[in-house]
Amino acid sequence: MPAYSYKTLPTEGQAKTYRCKVVGDSAATLQVGRKPLKVFVRETSGGGFTLGLGPKLAKKIKSGKSYDLRYDGRRMQVIAETFVETVQGEARLQVGTIREYEPKERWAFRLPFTKGSRVIGHESGINSGAAYGGFVLVLFCVMSLPGVGDRLGTAPRIESALAMMSKNITDVVHAIRH
Repeated sequence: MPAYSYKTLPTEGQAKTYRCKVVGDSAATLQVGRKPLKVFVRETSGGGFTLGLGPKLAKKIKSGKSYDLRYDGRRMQVIAETFVETVQGEARLQVGTIREYEPKERWAFRLPFTKGSRVIGHESGINSGAAYGGFVLVLFCVMSLPGVGDRLGTAPRIESALAMMSKNITDVVHAIRH
């Protein structure tokens, strides 16, 4: 069971619905169309959440429609159920959880001589082997540049290796043609 950064307290008079107030960081993002809206999670329950949002934002949300909610490192698909009483000018929306998405696998570039320290990290579905190969190719190209490569002493070696490879490829192509 994952540990979350928020704490809950039972709400008085709502023991039958098992709702708990959220204490602490309750900021969340509700994806409405292409635009992410900043909302606050005010209560949690077994089947959903109660969100607090501004009156202008409440006009953009339609009951019965599904949205994506990002809260506490999780991403969930929720359905807007009903608007309940407004508290201190903040509209309250009850949403039900349809499903929770699996977290995406994280990957990072690592250099062999840094003993595993992270250089660049991303969250994506891209194959990390391809990303590492691209990084090595960029590093190879930088080391072969005339200014950088001459100072490091790698430019002449890389140039001779490329000349030898091109000669071998040329020999193979001539052998195939004849």
